[in-house]
Amino acid sequence: MKAIRIHQFGEPDVLQLEDIPDLIAGAGQVLIKVHAAGVNPLDTYLRAGAKIGDYNPQPPYTPGNDAAGIVAAIGEGVTRINIGDRVYVQPLTGSYAEFALCNEAQVYPLPLNVSFAQGSAVNIACRTAYYSLFTLGKAAPGETVLVHGASGSVGSAAVQLAIAAGLTVIGTASSDAGLQMLKDIGTHHVFNHRRADYLAQIAAATGDRGIDIVLEMAANVNLASDLSLMAPAGRIIVIGGQGPATIDPVSIIGLGVSIIGVRLSLLDASTNAAIHQALYTSLEQGKLSPIVSLEIPLADAPRAHREIEKSGTVGRICLIP
Repeated sequence: MKAIRIHQFGEPDVLQLEDIPDLIAGAGQVLIKVHAAGVNPLDTYLRAGAKIGDYNPQPPYTPGNDAAGIVAAIGEGVTRINIGDRVYVQPLTGSYAEFALCNEAQVYPLPLNVSFAQGSAVNIACRTAYYSLFTLGKAAPGETVLVHGASGSVGSAAVQLAIAAGLTVIGTASSDAGLQMLKDIGTHHVFNHRRADYLAQIAAATGDRGIDIVLEMAANVNLASDLSLMAPAGRIIVIGGQGPATIDPVSIIGLGVSIIGVRLSLLDASTNAAIHQALYTSLEQGKLSPIVSLEIPLADAPRAHREIEKSGTVGRICLIP
């Protein structure tokens, strides 16, 4: 089978398409024919040699933590998955490949109205959005949420979920395409975070009330300014950020603001299952429709990493084996 392999950390060119031995489903395992592999910012950090929480792959390895496809084979003892099922998964063996191996518990049904390319955004991007907004952020109808970097796959999913839940949604992006996409999916207020006056624009849009929840993709850049926008007892959910941030603790104490980091691996089994069920319902009902911007052949994985490392990425980038 064909797979992308990383033999040493470095720039995108270390992603190499190779022939590797076929995978075989063991007891309790499921073999997936990958139709689309999601490309996440996390993949680029790991490729460069970073250790992120529990993610610490060592070369040689196949990257990727998101995929959607068809069940090709099941191992002994698998009971809830059938050959031919449409699924999205978190693979054991890396998703940048023609096939991926998963534990049965890492395989989830994909609604018929959701494409495989869209499905490649569900496990990491959509789950992160839901977990950040509702489990950690405790979002409630009528509250206001600011999604920084809302044009990406996590941000655009969060915007849709928040709108469906009755929140007022503010989204920021840096490209014309990203800003237009946010308008198209119904974001209530859209601002370009490259404009010098965008914070004043957000403050004017919220009035005296302030922002209840911020979903932050670049905490090293925005954390201090986020604090200036918060409502009392507001929650800042840190999804991403590379580098240090300087903040005034008085800003946290004065308003009773919480700053919470996102780490999916801390989810307990029951909460994780509930999130996947909620995502399935939202996908099936059309309340959540992952945005796909690029479908790139598996052999062009270096291009996919260069694209996602650009500022202003819109929606999901995925690889097609």
